[in-house]
Amino acid sequence: MSILASCPSCGAALSFRPGTMVAVCTYCKALAARKDRDPELIGRVADLVDTGSPLGLAASGTFAGRAFTLAGRVQLKHPLGGVWDEWYLALDDGRWGWLAEAQGRFYLTFTQDPHGSLPAADSLQAGGLADLGPAGLWTVGEISEAAFHSAEGEIPWAVEPGTTYRFADLSGRNGAFATLDYSEDPPLFFLGREIPLADLHIQGGTRKPAKVGVQNLNCPKCGGALALRAPDQTQRVGCPSCGSLLSAENGKLAFLKSLKQPHQEVVIPLGTEGVLNGEKVICIGQLRRSCTVDGIAYPWTEYLLLDAQHGFKWLVESEGHWSLAVALPPGEVPQARDGQKNLQALGANWRRFQDVEALVEGVWGEFYWTVEQGERVQVAEFIAPPRSLTRERQGHKGGGEEVNWSLSTYLDPTAVWTAFKLKDAPPAPRGIASFQPNPHKVTLSKSALWVVGALGLLLALVMVESATHRNEELFKKRLDLYELAPGLRKEAAEAVRKGIPVRRPNAPGSPVAPAAEAQEPVYFSGPIEIKNGHRNLAVTLSAPVNNSWIGLEGALVSETTGVAELFLLESSFYHGVDGGESWAEGGQTSTVYLSAVPAGTYVLRLAPQWDGKFPPVGVIDVQLRQGVMRWLYPGLALLAILVVPLILVIQVAAFEGRRWQESMYGTAATASGGDD
Repeated sequence: MSILASCPSCGAALSFRPGTMVAVCTYCKALAARKDRDPELIGRVADLVDTGSPLGLAASGTFAGRAFTLAGRVQLKHPLGGVWDEWYLALDDGRWGWLAEAQGRFYLTFTQDPHGSLPAADSLQAGGLADLGPAGLWTVGEISEAAFHSAEGEIPWAVEPGTTYRFADLSGRNGAFATLDYSEDPPLFFLGREIPLADLHIQGGTRKPAKVGVQNLNCPKCGGALALRAPDQTQRVGCPSCGSLLSAENGKLAFLKSLKQPHQEVVIPLGTEGVLNGEKVICIGQLRRSCTVDGIAYPWTEYLLLDAQHGFKWLVESEGHWSLAVALPPGEVPQARDGQKNLQALGANWRRFQDVEALVEGVWGEFYWTVEQGERVQVAEFIAPPRSLTRERQGHKGGGEEVNWSLSTYLDPTAVWTAFKLKDAPPAPRGIASFQPNPHKVTLSKSALWVVGALGLLLALVMVESATHRNEELFKKRLDLYELAPGLRKEAAEAVRKGIPVRRPNAPGSPVAPAAEAQEPVYFSGPIEIKNGHRNLAVTLSAPVNNSWIGLEGALVSETTGVAELFLLESSFYHGVDGGESWAEGGQTSTVYLSAVPAGTYVLRLAPQWDGKFPPVGVIDVQLRQGVMRWLYPGLALLAILVVPLILVIQVAAFEGRRWQESMYGTAATASGGDD
């Protein structure tokens, strides 16, 4: 039950719920602290900044089946400029919840009793891990100070005008969110998660109507017209007419300084509307940023897009390459240590590409933070084409710092031109972007289905051929060459008696046998029955030649028609030593393949041939088979199928090599490139 009291300044009615420590007078903006008797005046609050919040005091809603009321709000100033709202939910069961609102996101937390000691503020580092004991390890997204600006309604903690509060925002997986509040000792622990506003079913309340459309103002320096498209969140404006940097806090423009802006080739003018990835966006700001590596400056342009449904996005252009970047909670990415080259996150393996210092060179349009020309942040980029994970580490005034992660997706330039209906055609990109998809890998992936199908068809054909080619032996004979030519045996015996080698090695300096009566050994086989006229034939010659050769002139003659199928065979094997290295060529076995012949009875005519008077070997083996599988043709077919993928693999590797030549971690390059 609420306790009613009077404002110590103007006497207006105040109410204090159970747990309320401070109340703000609606009439005189007095800040009254709850006491045993009458409230105590502790100061006055400044006017609330119109943040365009969709919430209002006294609105009601439900969470986890429990009803609540928005009992109060505090506005806190961020070190980088701007304020954020913290709404206080008074639940019907007497508990309090905290609903933080920043840049269109909402984080609902509740106080928790920590199990064990909480880490000291000085021990935390943005991007590092905070050990909360049973609550596990959390990523430190920000460690900084907030300054009290204003408040309304009932507040469940002792706020004081002008006070600063040390805090650390922690991020976990799946939207988990926590805050350590170091305004007290020991620190306060708040635990919860990012939550869609629709999940709270908030209705009613007193709030200012949302600003609709464009707020038209004039530059206080040059008088030029300025159209603010996010007036509730804009903190800085770069006048495109005179180059002045303006403050836009509290909805009013104030001159800060004149900027010496660099030349900017604008592709998407301020105020241009478009539909990107199915979402309506409008360009409200342009940044010119650069980094310097080995004394060479590499500039790029960032276009700030406003999406009324999902907040801010960045469209980035560098040397004709485009990408779309969205913010990512730090807890969704594991801690990346300095020098760590691989990162497992979001179901992918990310490779570290570069670490640079990004410098803001030019500012045009409106921005949701107090951007400055000359602003510097440390950037680490990890890639898994066609996506990139970027970590930006930025220091705050007063010693605080924060880490922001963004997820970028590579865009085809034509998609940007189509989205914003730009004229002409986009210029061709120059070089290779860090996370540009490998076009050859895309082609390789598309060809995979064709290759698998072709290989399957080839395998089926090989299986069919193997089943139909039974490799049946029709004839086999060992031929004694001296028996085929009886005169050779007598001459050979005479040559041996005279000390002349019988088997001439056919090498320079070898003795030559004396001339003798020419003889031609010929062999005729008996009848060979060929029953299947649809299967191929193979004749194989085997001879133990050594630094010599022997040939076979043959014919398969049909006894029915007399038609002969002629063939030639040669067994040739040479070896030796040349320059201290051994060499060898040829072989002692050779095979010739014949097409299928009509079924019937055939005779083999075999006429051995050699160089010199005497044969290099005494015997040879001849075999005739039918239905012999020829692996040459499947091999050629396999080569034909794989030649295109092999070329693409080489192109993929060459593309990745060029990509990683631009990286600080080029040795991490692989042919795979990490494309998803």
